[in-house]
Amino acid sequence: MLSPVVVVSEIAAFTPRRVSHYLIEEKLGAGGMGTVFRALDEKLGRRVALKFLLPGAIPGPEARERFIAEARAASSLDHPNICTIFDIDSTEDGETFIVMPFYDGETLDQIIARGPMPLDRAIGITMEIARGLAAAHEELIIHRDIKPQNVCVTRREAIKILDFGLAKLATGRVTRPGLIIGTPAYMSPEHLRGEQLDPRADIWAVGVVLYEMLAGHTPFQGERIETIIHSVLNEPHAPLSAVRSDIPAFVDTIIDRALAKEQRLRYERIEQMIADLGTLQSDGDTMSMTVRRAAVARKTSIAVLPFADMTAGRDQAYLCDGIAEEILAALRRIPDLYVASRTSAFQFREYGADVREIGAKLHVDHVLEGSVRRSGDRVRIAAQLINVADGYRLWYERYDREIRDIFAVEDEIADNIAAALEVTLSSDRARPAVPMSSAEAEAYEAYLQGREFAHQQRRKAFEIALQSFRRAIEIEPGYARAYAGIAECNAFLRLYFGAGSEMVAAAEEASRKALEIDPDLAEARAARGLALFLTGASEDAERELRRAIELDPMLYDAHYIYGRVAFAQGRVGEAAARFREACRIVPEAFDSWYLLGMCYRRLGEAEKAHGAAVACVEAARKRLRGHPDDTRAWTMGAAIFAELGEPERAEQWVRRATAIDPDEPIIEYNAACVYAALGRVAEAISCLEVSVGQGALAKSWVENDPDLDPLRGDPRFQALLARA
Repeated sequence: MLSPVVVVSEIAAFTPRRVSHYLIEEKLGAGGMGTVFRALDEKLGRRVALKFLLPGAIPGPEARERFIAEARAASSLDHPNICTIFDIDSTEDGETFIVMPFYDGETLDQIIARGPMPLDRAIGITMEIARGLAAAHEELIIHRDIKPQNVCVTRREAIKILDFGLAKLATGRVTRPGLIIGTPAYMSPEHLRGEQLDPRADIWAVGVVLYEMLAGHTPFQGERIETIIHSVLNEPHAPLSAVRSDIPAFVDTIIDRALAKEQRLRYERIEQMIADLGTLQSDGDTMSMTVRRAAVARKTSIAVLPFADMTAGRDQAYLCDGIAEEILAALRRIPDLYVASRTSAFQFREYGADVREIGAKLHVDHVLEGSVRRSGDRVRIAAQLINVADGYRLWYERYDREIRDIFAVEDEIADNIAAALEVTLSSDRARPAVPMSSAEAEAYEAYLQGREFAHQQRRKAFEIALQSFRRAIEIEPGYARAYAGIAECNAFLRLYFGAGSEMVAAAEEASRKALEIDPDLAEARAARGLALFLTGASEDAERELRRAIELDPMLYDAHYIYGRVAFAQGRVGEAAARFREACRIVPEAFDSWYLLGMCYRRLGEAEKAHGAAVACVEAARKRLRGHPDDTRAWTMGAAIFAELGEPERAEQWVRRATAIDPDEPIIEYNAACVYAALGRVAEAISCLEVSVGQGALAKSWVENDPDLDPLRGDPRFQALLARA
């Protein structure tokens, strides 16, 4: 048993005492800034760890200031790989302490002491450390003291980053300039020189930890601190492959880039390191994937933000989003340009931050922002392209047009961006840039309104989207994209919310009609594949999905649906590959991360499954920033927290879901699965009674769902089945 510090092997005699509502039971150990005790939270009945500042650790008020900064920095980071901060308080004697979880496990240095690790385990641990740091970096927080002693591996193999006491907000200083704090063997050259730090200091430390896990020792060694510092600043590290012959050369490539002494040669963002580590976990050809990753890393990158609605009534959000989406889709066809996904970029709707901060969070070099002002059939569209590095505007234009000219405006903006970035826009247009008729313009607006609701992924939103798509078809009977929208809405109502089988028939009919109108429309092929999958025609579904991917390799839905088809057919490895690609296209795709984790569990790859679970929670949290009423994100996140052994968070998330849609039977069913995993049998059965009573799922499904196995011996569950 241990808490978030290095646990000493010999614990001095200790007399229990009470502080506030905490009964201190045992001294666990001490770190550079504080002493940690195990305690009982008598209010909540749970074991916690209390960290007290060591007297005289840093003379003067600065010590307390930095200690409190630890709590403030860490408490803002709600992530499965970061140690949670429950509270900060003081004793009657003025001793300040932080309340943290009491983790059952050991610190990473204790594991390394037993010898070098297998490659798969070391990569899995490194990826989880990196994911936690990515969340911190997104909030502009740098840890500054990543080392094995500050990483806990719990009994469940969860990875927790500890001790944000040295964390520093990237926008300010807690310590005085030039004060160097940390552990030299893990400190970057710029850190040792006392220079201003950025996230690349943490990337260096992660590289050192990965090296140490695989080699059994750090890359820069010495008996004296001065020797270690000299080595870090001046000497190259020995290649890891020279230490272990079983290590692929690509591992050396990753470590070399993480440990580049010049910051500019290091990974710029830790997500790039995560991507490279992910290639080592994949089943594909490592070297070819390495080449692709390197090519992606060199690409120019851009995010298209949702355009601002400047209309007096603020009722044109659907048009603003539609314009941004169409421009994004056109840019996505540029081979030499990385375009952040819609889900990633649109989370910053009404964010109100400087585009340089948004660009840093999205890890792109350029940001396109714009506005729309409408008056009747006239629209004024303004757009500007901004360089994230210096905030300089590279291009700006304003268009005063009629609504029927909107396609031409969208294409003109895409052309101008391509010219400004010196990349080549594909000549393969999704549609001709010619003026629309009045009827076409009206149908296009109805289509955009439908798509706006469909993106919400809620039952009622899907139903409203259907109305808009149908209205588009009434106006323009040959509107293939509207038919594809109808097909997907009906299919997802069935797949996600257990709607009636008539939805499958409606999806099948609409998707068939979409293909008759436009057989080369990727969205129509994907919708057709989904409809066929729901009818049980898996081979035909796969054929349509393969064609959709040929037409648009970046179409998320095609990869996601293909993964579900493969999984249902028992081809779990193939399903995992499809879900991985879906997650690459849309990193915030929490449902793909969830299903990828399920695939890994079926394949017996526990470490990968755990990494996917953590990524699922990250993605769900990002989704919820822009869509706080997405009940699927809340329930999937709750299920993951239950799996990760965090019952309090699981219960919080599932309660949010049921509060949003108290009358939604499928949400009640998902909540029942979460409560079953938590061992909360009464709550699980109560939720099932609501769900099954309204006919959300067939009795056969409830009888065979493994998530409900913990309930099967309970008489109330058996009685529920008998009534169903």
